[in-house]
Amino acid sequence: MSGALRTAVIGGGLIAQAIHVPNLARLTDAFELVAIADVSATVAGGLADRHAPARAYTDWAAMLDEERLDALVVCSPSATHAEVVLAALHRGLHVLVEKPMCIAPDDAAAICRRREETGVVVQVGYMKRYDRAYEAFLDALPAGSEALRLVDVVTYDPWLAREPFVPWSSMLRGDDVPERVLAAARAAEAEQVRRAVGTDDPVAVRVYGDTFLGALVHDVNLVHGALDRLGMRGDVEPLGAAYRADGDAASITARLPGGATWHSAWLLVRGLMDFRERASLYFADAVHELELPAPYWPDAPRLHRVIGVRDGEHTVAVTEHVDDAYIAELRHFHACIVDGATCRTPPEQALRDIDLLRELYRLTPPLI
Repeated sequence: MSGALRTAVIGGGLIAQAIHVPNLARLTDAFELVAIADVSATVAGGLADRHAPARAYTDWAAMLDEERLDALVVCSPSATHAEVVLAALHRGLHVLVEKPMCIAPDDAAAICRRREETGVVVQVGYMKRYDRAYEAFLDALPAGSEALRLVDVVTYDPWLAREPFVPWSSMLRGDDVPERVLAAARAAEAEQVRRAVGTDDPVAVRVYGDTFLGALVHDVNLVHGALDRLGMRGDVEPLGAAYRADGDAASITARLPGGATWHSAWLLVRGLMDFRERASLYFADAVHELELPAPYWPDAPRLHRVIGVRDGEHTVAVTEHVDDAYIAELRHFHACIVDGATCRTPPEQALRDIDLLRELYRLTPPLI
């Protein structure tokens, strides 16, 4: 397989409209955007009109049956991911699926097995792993983990789906989706959350489904990548989690092999007009930091900072990166398919992330 891949998109929400669909349309040397499916006829038709001659569908299965495709980008709600990805693999299509790859670990394991059987590419949309600042962060880490003392990741978010973080006024709204479709989607999500954590109560659906798998999963994958680079062997021991019942804040704590602590927190701060994500790895002789802006500002600066000592003097080295991680992510997807490159974010990583978050949620005492 070579040249531009015949590609379709399933799901026309925020990430599709703001990022993936326009990027696929821009990268004409690598992708041919042939179709877009969304349960909203307004969204599917509007996106197809914007990116003609792409064709619009409201039934993604019909699109897979009717179109001649090489690849699929899955941006639909999380509860649809497992069914869509497995259907694509059954048809031999390569898949880029947005995070979380799915909700329930058994579905994640099924995707891993099916990908192994088919030999096609499944890439999970952890775009931070393709950010040059993150790559620099990894490259600067020491060769071993013996001096690691603490991993700390804190993200505060003013709710991204608003100006100025996305051009919300230009987003197509799917207000025409039938209530029966919405009800079926809610039921499917609740059933998958129940399979994952043992309950489908509204708090679990909101907190585990949205906050843990929708927000914290990015930071979990980011840290797992750093631990892999440090060559850490052994299992991460989940210690516990805390969260607000409304899903506006959550934190997790784990013990790493060797005894270091890992802490991650995510919270909405609706009163601020700022987004900040900072990952810090504290060693006995240095601190390595990564600071990332709002993900829907792909050209905003990312900072990589190393604080240490050289020749007895305190040092702070800061580098700034302004590349577009989403473009790099799509380029990598193409290279995996066409050139046989090794996928940087395969489904096995997503299974590890989902497993850890599931165990952390289940350790949390129930809210009274």
